[in-house]
Amino acid sequence: MSCRVCGSLDTRTLPIGKYEEFFRLRVDTSKDQFQLFARADSIQIRKASIPVRALRKIGRMFGPPKRKSPTPFRTYMQSCGSCHAITPSYEYSFDDLMGLYHDYRSETYNRDRISVEPSYAKLAKHVGSHQFEITGRNSAVDNFLNKNLTHFPTGIMIDYGGSDGRFIPSFAYQQFDRIYIYDASSAPLHESVNASKVEKIASPQAQAYSFLTCMHVLEHVGNPMALIAEATQLLIPGGLMYIEVPLELTASTREDFEQKIIDPPLGIHEHMNRFDRITIPCLFATSPNLELIDQEDSILNLGWISGLIGRYLARRTG
Repeated sequence: MSCRVCGSLDTRTLPIGKYEEFFRLRVDTSKDQFQLFARADSIQIRKASIPVRALRKIGRMFGPPKRKSPTPFRTYMQSCGSCHAITPSYEYSFDDLMGLYHDYRSETYNRDRISVEPSYAKLAKHVGSHQFEITGRNSAVDNFLNKNLTHFPTGIMIDYGGSDGRFIPSFAYQQFDRIYIYDASSAPLHESVNASKVEKIASPQAQAYSFLTCMHVLEHVGNPMALIAEATQLLIPGGLMYIEVPLELTASTREDFEQKIIDPPLGIHEHMNRFDRITIPCLFATSPNLELIDQEDSILNLGWISGLIGRYLARRTG
């Protein structure tokens, strides 16, 4: 199968994906034809000792066979040799994933997630809300965009996947008179957002925006390449696109994939896709009508976790 990030045919698959409980709670994973099932809780790497095998054989001779019901075990993940991205082999549509995002980080979302992931209770109030995360991310974006100020046209802006608006940087308020947010969730604008300049919309217009931001979205979607193609159509010719993603794909994970090591599995949660430093530049290089202008990455303290964040600025050329 071709890579859903850069379109390359240089891909490999391995059964290393494992659906986390919250994903299975909210998404219909039965659609995944690559899913594997098992009656055991793990793969047996070594044979049991001779006495144990003998006892099991005697048990099978004198008693009815005990067969556990099969349970979801693994699904196939795909690794791209060109852009390095690792993604699920099955492509979930936007509608498939709405179960995760329609009430994203709301009270109902947190309740359901904690019900199957009790450890999330300690993080729920911090994720996307910690002051370190808001200040750190917005400051980093401001610095990056100000460095590229000469490239910016006038016009209006859209934040693709902008949730409640708290991650609109001050640069955007200074540069644009009107800012729109297009998002899958029903989250209202946060009280800290300037509602006189920011508005949530249900449907964006084609070729209407001179600047589009898409921050921490591509790792959540079934087809990043298709989303970028759709977002490109919203820009006017010469318009700019800013992409921000976590760079979570490590060299050791890629090496394990190359060596066909399947344990431990990669958890499939909200972050379905894993990227490294070359992934997004490769995406832009293979996307029609887009050219990469600038890129950088840095480690940010988000208050509840620290992570490597990649930032990319591209221009629509056609």
